[in-house]
Amino acid sequence: MVTPQDLPRRAGIKEAQHEAITMGLYVSIVLLALLVGFGGDRDRADEVGLLWGTALGLVLAHYYALRLASVFTRADPRPTRQDWSAGGAQLAGAAIVTGIASVPYLLNISTDDASTAASILLLGVTAVTAFASVRRAGRGVGRALAFAGIAVAIAAVVVIVKYVLTH
Repeated sequence: MVTPQDLPRRAGIKEAQHEAITMGLYVSIVLLALLVGFGGDRDRADEVGLLWGTALGLVLAHYYALRLASVFTRADPRPTRQDWSAGGAQLAGAAIVTGIASVPYLLNISTDDASTAASILLLGVTAVTAFASVRRAGRGVGRALAFAGIAVAIAAVVVIVKYVLTH
């Protein structure tokens, strides 16, 4: 049974989940665009380093923007518990997704194959998140699969646009 005292804690957990999932999806799209642009001229250590460096840079940039916006809207420069929680959740989401993308580089396959496998896993992050969100809302498997397919297609379009505009 949920008591009134539990409500702020539960809201904090939901907000942290939201921050982690949002950052994880954001990082997955950016890393996917990065992988598409690699072109096979790097070794695996360079690619893994770029994946982790990019993810960390995104988290830091996002947390900086979050903190500055919080100071502006609250008119108080001191970080709140929610600020620290959001930052930790964002870091966790980014680390989980980047860890997933790094797994193929640990396998005994070529760097090009590792990049391809990492790309598939990153699209899988989007697909699984979309599928799970629809199922969690009580909808059927068919609708969840359709939503996941649409989400992956949108992610692919975003990656293509990002790639075309930056290469």
